[in-house]
Amino acid sequence: MKRPKDFWRTLEAFPGAAAVSIEWKVRCGVDYGAAQSFLRPNGKLALSYPCTIPRGCGCQHDVITHATDDIVAVCRCERGCETFPLQQSDVVIYELDRPALGAALVNLLGLFNGTDTETDLHGTTCIGVYSPYAGYRFPVYLTIQIEPSDFNEIVDGLLVRNNTPFVLLAPTRDLCTAKAEKLLIDKGSVFVPLSENVILGDKRELRLLRPLDEILAQFLATNLPSPKEDGSKVFFPTPPDATWRDVSIKFIDGHTVSITVKSVGGVYNYIQMGMVDRRNSGPTQQWKLLRAFSERCGNMTWDHPAADLGNIKRRERLAAKLSAFFRIEGEPFRLTHDRKGWQARFSISPR
Repeated sequence: MKRPKDFWRTLEAFPGAAAVSIEWKVRCGVDYGAAQSFLRPNGKLALSYPCTIPRGCGCQHDVITHATDDIVAVCRCERGCETFPLQQSDVVIYELDRPALGAALVNLLGLFNGTDTETDLHGTTCIGVYSPYAGYRFPVYLTIQIEPSDFNEIVDGLLVRNNTPFVLLAPTRDLCTAKAEKLLIDKGSVFVPLSENVILGDKRELRLLRPLDEILAQFLATNLPSPKEDGSKVFFPTPPDATWRDVSIKFIDGHTVSITVKSVGGVYNYIQMGMVDRRNSGPTQQWKLLRAFSERCGNMTWDHPAADLGNIKRRERLAAKLSAFFRIEGEPFRLTHDRKGWQARFSISPR
C-alpha cells in the first residue's frame, strides 16, 4: 500500500474519491478519525483489496466471494502473496460525502446560499456565495480532480462561465499549475488550497489555520474599493445581511452624521456620502432633504416646513444616493399609511 498522507491529499488520490475503509485509513493517517465524518457507503462492494501482508507485494488483490461469510483476497501478481480472509464490511466502498463537506465549508467560511449546486464541470460544485459586504457577492466553487490537466480544464471552464470574480477551493495545490493560478489572478479570482488553510475537527467540524480576511487579502484588495484619503465619497462596510431596518443615521451638525448599521458604524459628512454640489462644494438638495427627514424622525408629509413638490424628484435622487452608499436592496423610503407622504425605512434623527 502507498505511504500515509492526509485527508486533503487523499481526496485527490482516488477516482471519484471512493475506496474501501482500509485505503482511507492508511492514506488519511492521523486524519482518519475525523475524516470518517465526511465518508459514506456508496452502496457498492470492492472487486479488489490492497495487500495487507507484511512485506507483501503491495498490489491490489482480487476479491473472491464464495458466500457472504466466506470472502477472500487473492494475489494475482508474480509475488504470489498468501490469500487472506475478509469480512463483508471490509469490502464496502466509502465515498466522500460531498454535501457534508460542502456544508462544513459553508459554515466555516460564513457563506450564503449554501446549496452545494452541481455545475456541468466534472467534480465541481458551487457551494455558496462569499459576501464580505453588502453589494459584493462572489461564488465559491469546490473542485476535486486527480490530474493537473483536469484541474486546468476546470479553471478554464469556470473562467468562461463567470462574469464576476470567484473563489476556487481544492483539496491541495498539487494539481494547480502556475499557469492556472495566474489565469485566476488575472481575472480577479483566487485559488485557495484547503490543505494549507483548513484542518479537520471533530463531528464534521473544520477549523481555519488563519483568519479568512488574511487568506483572501489579495482577493479583497483587488475586488473591493480602496479607502479614500481625499475626503471624497467613501466605501461604507455594510454587513452583507443588513436591511434598511438596521440602518441608523443621526445628524451631528448640518454637514455631518453618525451612522450605525448592525455592528459597524462611523461619522461621515455629505461629501463622503456622495452628496456634494460640485458647483459650490456645498451640500446638495438631496442632503438637505435627508436632514429634513431627520427633523420628523424619518417622515416627510405636507405639514412639514420643507414640504415641496420638488421633493418628489429629490426623494428619488436621495434614495439612489443612499442605495449606492449602503448597497442595501430595496427602497429606503415607503409611502405613509395615508399615502400622502413618505417615511424612511431606516432610523433617522436630528441628533
